[in-house]
Amino acid sequence: RLVGSEMCIRDSTPIVQLRLRKAFDDNEKFKAVKYDEDLLNELFECDSRGRLYVYDDSVAGHSVFLHDTDGIGSDKVLCVKNPGGHETFLWHIDGVLFAKDSKCDCALLTTANVHFIEFKSNAANKTPQAIKDNYEKASRQLQLTFEEVRDRCRRVGVEITDVVCVDACAVFNRSVPRNNALKKNLSVKFLDATGIKLHFSDEMTV
Repeated sequence: RLVGSEMCIRDSTPIVQLRLRKAFDDNEKFKAVKYDEDLLNELFECDSRGRLYVYDDSVAGHSVFLHDTDGIGSDKVLCVKNPGGHETFLWHIDGVLFAKDSKCDCALLTTANVHFIEFKSNAANKTPQAIKDNYEKASRQLQLTFEEVRDRCRRVGVEITDVVCVDACAVFNRSVPRNNALKKNLSVKFLDATGIKLHFSDEMTV
């Protein structure tokens, strides 16, 4: 597991591009940041490996980067392929930036993309109603987070969708029935409400 980073926060990073420190200047975690490099203490992780995994770690209390899935299994992580070796920032949102279970789990940021991510791989998905509820909850949490970040960025003069490509991704355990009709319906509603796409997947390329 990654516990730190030697990468520095430069003007070209998405954190600076989106003016996130200014956008969240009333947030206690951002208030505690004295220098840009301090952003990597609690709020963000950064890595540029060709393949990474994002895991919603109940022990850490937030999502984390992993180098492998040993002892966890590939069905509970998001596989992130990074063939270009781009610096990729993992933004700890749920349980760090916001109170637990109020927003989506995390986001992946590069200079070109922002992906909001919600994990439901550990959720109870044993009945059709529970599965439906978790799909809808994931969509709702992702929408609330995107809208919060979008609105905060707007207040500091940044239209996030003009600066980077933005989408959302819900990660479910592979054993969960796919229910493609429900996912399609939620994706259409999500696009209508936010203007960005909602995906259901356990892998992505940055």
